[in-house]
Amino acid sequence: MSLLEQRYRQLRAIDANDFHTCFYCGCIATEFDFAPPKAHWQSFQYRQLSADNLQVPSCMECIKLLKGCTMGLVQQRRELVHTKIASKYKKAIGVFLRWNEDELEELDFSLHHSIAAGLKLGEESHRRSNYVGFSYEIDGAKATGLVPTAAPLKVFGEQYASVKDALVAVSKSYRINQAKLVEGMAKHDNNLEAVVMAWQQQQQHAMFQRELRKQCAAFAKQHKQSHRFVVNEIERYLDKDAELSIADALDKLYQERVKHYQPLVK
Repeated sequence: MSLLEQRYRQLRAIDANDFHTCFYCGCIATEFDFAPPKAHWQSFQYRQLSADNLQVPSCMECIKLLKGCTMGLVQQRRELVHTKIASKYKKAIGVFLRWNEDELEELDFSLHHSIAAGLKLGEESHRRSNYVGFSYEIDGAKATGLVPTAAPLKVFGEQYASVKDALVAVSKSYRINQAKLVEGMAKHDNNLEAVVMAWQQQQQHAMFQRELRKQCAAFAKQHKQSHRFVVNEIERYLDKDAELSIADALDKLYQERVKHYQPLVK
């Protein structure tokens, strides 16, 4: 070990099950990452910048993902790794979140094989990009409060161990396609409750529009009016008074514009 390397303390797993495990992503560790990088150690010391001065067990891929990173804190370096893994395997993670094993039986052989492979890679990548590390010691002293724990995900009062579990449960409970939920999370800052509420609002709006067209069509036919004219006028009434029902608006239209005038030509 070089003199420079001796200036770094070694982060060691406490539990035997975590020996030879990458602290950043949970894969098999074959290398050491240095926080800060060895080439920048003297700069950190001279400028008195925050640095952990730790050797961190890492896998080869995480070492490659950290190439060029000059951050001196292990937590900063882990967050960067997670971001890069999520970006590198974005498509596979998307497959994992959108599909379930029980849906594969409905697919033909070629698509089944492709989706199954994506599910496997996506599950591993999703786990790695959310890995919380393990309990460890430094110079024989147990480190406390440095390893974050995965907080359970709450959706409308229900707790789930993972995003995937929440997606599956919410999809079944609210009858929303799982892929639609994933797409919605990208638009609503990963807030699954907001996705569900937005979807419900969209469904209510769609139902209202269908009912509006249905009632306006019946009114136009009965009173020999232009369908477009009726729809436009009813929407105008409803915009002015949110308390009006479609039936109330139609009655108002009849009293104000239809009752005392000649029918309009279609």
